[in-house]
Amino acid sequence: MPVGRINRIIGGFYYISTEEGRTITAVPRGKLRRADGLVVGDVVDFELTAPDQGVIEGVHPRRNLLKRPAVSNITQVAVVFAHKNPDFNYLLIDRLLVMLAASNLPAIILFNKADLVDEKTATENAEPYRRIGYTTLCTSTKSGQGKEQLLAALQSEITTLAGPSGVGKSALINMVVPGVKQQTGAVSAKIGRGRHTTREVRLLALPQGDGFLVDTPGFTQLDLDFISPAELAACFPEFGAVEQDCRFQGCCHDQEPDCGVKAAVAAGAIYPWRYENYLAFLAEVRNWEEQKRQRSRRTRR
Repeated sequence: MPVGRINRIIGGFYYISTEEGRTITAVPRGKLRRADGLVVGDVVDFELTAPDQGVIEGVHPRRNLLKRPAVSNITQVAVVFAHKNPDFNYLLIDRLLVMLAASNLPAIILFNKADLVDEKTATENAEPYRRIGYTTLCTSTKSGQGKEQLLAALQSEITTLAGPSGVGKSALINMVVPGVKQQTGAVSAKIGRGRHTTREVRLLALPQGDGFLVDTPGFTQLDLDFISPAELAACFPEFGAVEQDCRFQGCCHDQEPDCGVKAAVAAGAIYPWRYENYLAFLAEVRNWEEQKRQRSRRTRR
């Protein structure tokens, strides 16, 4: 039975990219007709009913599933921020990185709009994450800077973009997937951010190789309610090298004495702002955990 990958869903019709490079318009059979039964990115079995039409007979096991936006089988996420207009902030970058790490999704970081800053500033903005171990790229859709490096990072991957509105995600898609002609939006001078211009989830084949870029309306859920306090530290890669120096096993790196992470912060081996962001997230996930306990107690009564 032929196999393909869903690249778009419109009005009950599912568009499937085949292994031969064709696009088949199909409808699902039976229980797969449920609204939540299939999402973009799913690998499916189908039968042809006409040269370019078919029926979806089954779906393969998913590697992963993002619910907001609904897309499956992602192999990496490109976290996109702008050097300027709108200004980036490390707290939001770290929030996205923590969410992805907790979901076992590898991340690369794109600092876009490199044409708006000098080379020294661009390097300083990205350097902390390079030191931590993330792949970071500086890009500009105006000058084409970083295009080849970005295409290389996307090859053989199924990559979705994540980041606030106005940072140039649609323009980046236009740069690496010619002919898509995504609508782009300006950044509001009043509120300092852009407006989302993408309205649906689509899987876009890269012009070279076998990679796909997922075009989505953006991540609409940024809560850390699915992460436990015990899991949070593992979402900060630089903590792993010094956690063996903690006196207590299971150290949360906040109130405990003789903490390897706190010692590394004091010694300058871990950026203080990264540790401060960790503490802010720790308070948040503890609050979520307490809310869950209270709900559980109310349910048992």
